[in-house]
Amino acid sequence: MHAVLVLGLLGMALVQLKDEPLTIRIAPSVSVGTERLRLDAIAELRGGEAQQRQALGAIELGASPLPGQKRKFTRAQLLTRLRQHGYPPEALRIEMPGTIEITRVAQSLGTESVDQFARAEIQKRTGIDIAQWRLENPPAESALPEGEIVLSVVGAPRISERTASIEIVAWVNSRPQARYAMRFVAPERARQVMVRAGDAVQVVVQTDGVVVEVAGTARSAGAEGESIPIYIHETQKTVRARIVAKGRVEVVL
Repeated sequence: MHAVLVLGLLGMALVQLKDEPLTIRIAPSVSVGTERLRLDAIAELRGGEAQQRQALGAIELGASPLPGQKRKFTRAQLLTRLRQHGYPPEALRIEMPGTIEITRVAQSLGTESVDQFARAEIQKRTGIDIAQWRLENPPAESALPEGEIVLSVVGAPRISERTASIEIVAWVNSRPQARYAMRFVAPERARQVMVRAGDAVQVVVQTDGVVVEVAGTARSAGAEGESIPIYIHETQKTVRARIVAKGRVEVVL
């Protein structure tokens, strides 16, 4: 008896829904997750036949806002779309404010996630551990569409003695959504003075494939790789030379 009563009430509800005119009900603010807007993404559709509701819901309303952003959609725009698809608005019951706000849902991808991925990829591909290197250009946090995020590397990392660069792409649902050009800088090494002003140095002079060594005196202090003025006793002239080792400098002519 109870089952018969339930079935009877369900049948009455289905008859009422079928007899109810096609109704479009849209709230003042809605959220969507797709790039393109369909009516059934923002509206509750009631009444009429199921096939009618399905066809009505498939009407495209244009592009969604970008992930995390909003856009306005007006009642007038809806009426235009309905007429374009052969639905006279007067034949429908439309329950909607004059203007609604549509928000595109999004997920965030923070700097830390991209940073860790980039460092791990550089070490895996080059064998160089840059855990202590500074990220010179931290990317802004990205708002991405809903879906699984997959990070990948574009090309090969570029490595020098002091810098490392890598390009990362964030994919969502097999589509590229964000690109990051990352550049890391090695920590500053402590400056170690190898030559002081007044020190006697051996000056290596290279010219046209010929190497000559002469004695000189440093006019200022410097560390390895730095250029300093050197007084050459033999010529009684001062030249600039690069420090290559303690007490040894090099001039390339």
